[in-house]
Amino acid sequence: MPIHDRLADVPPTAGRHLARVPVTVDLNGHEIAVWTHVLRGARPGPTLALLSGVHGNEWGHIEFLARFVREFEPDEVGGTVLVVPTANPSALGALTRAVPDDADQPDVNRSFPGEGRKFTWLAEQIAAALASEVVARADAILDFHLGIWGATMGSSIVGVDYTDPLVNRRCMDLALVFGTPLIFASRVVGAFPGPRSLLGYAAEKAGVPVSGSMLGGTGFERPLEAAWQASNLRGIRNVMRHLGMVDGDPELPDRYLRYATVERVNPRTGGLLVPARHGDEFGRPVQAGEILGTVISPYSLEVIEELVVPMDGYLAYWARDYPVHPGDWAFGVIPGDHPGTEHLVRTAETIAPWG
Repeated sequence: MPIHDRLADVPPTAGRHLARVPVTVDLNGHEIAVWTHVLRGARPGPTLALLSGVHGNEWGHIEFLARFVREFEPDEVGGTVLVVPTANPSALGALTRAVPDDADQPDVNRSFPGEGRKFTWLAEQIAAALASEVVARADAILDFHLGIWGATMGSSIVGVDYTDPLVNRRCMDLALVFGTPLIFASRVVGAFPGPRSLLGYAAEKAGVPVSGSMLGGTGFERPLEAAWQASNLRGIRNVMRHLGMVDGDPELPDRYLRYATVERVNPRTGGLLVPARHGDEFGRPVQAGEILGTVISPYSLEVIEELVVPMDGYLAYWARDYPVHPGDWAFGVIPGDHPGTEHLVRTAETIAPWG
């Protein structure tokens, strides 16, 4: 397969193509580039972008995206899929969340183009390349974030505070049609993860509907990881059906739990995290005072912290036993009595047709 230096150089012919989008050259002389798989269908249609690996310690997506690329059949598809399996190669190389440098702005997912500044930090250069080469070509975007090793996440995330009401609706439709039963409906521009995240930039600045998948993790039993990967693949195909790129109806749950905030129940001390349940369930009801896990000192071997459910609600994400620093990922609880927490029953009118 020939490798093209720019997405603009990729031929319009149906099939699988590969482009290496240059970003810059590092101190060691190695080129930093964004590798993009361009999958062209045999018929005209929209362009769906799949971006993952913006954080270098979230690498569980690589296997299912590789499978998606291998299984792509041009004759069955109308339109183009742009697959960026590793959006932040510098962070992946160090297995760190952010670019490993002394920048004021090391997190690529907080560095997309904003107002009134030049984009000179490495993270900003990577984000600017993604914005100009990938986001600018997309009609819809899926942004993948999975749990780091030892931790899971279990929802989709979608913005609800974009200026354009149509963009708001289309973003929510992408989240619903992806099919994960938990949906974190966040003020992504005014709150989390912010206007310079991919979610904030793509929908608010570029006007491209986007939804994030935060489903899965690594370091767990193989059947669990395989099920999470299968759910992400099904979600991609659901969105392609929604966009009219492939035939068929999306495979969707009957009910969703949509929520506006989540309470992190993470350790304030370092040690060995030991969950109370080995293997848990996204969205299960939890009660205030329930112990989700403990932190054991690697030195005294005593329990030095209990991780306790702060209020009645639902479990958003969980972890296995693994060594943690203060503040590392462990558990998340969706408050049951928050006005933004609601069960949504899917009906024929829940999701609007694309177009």
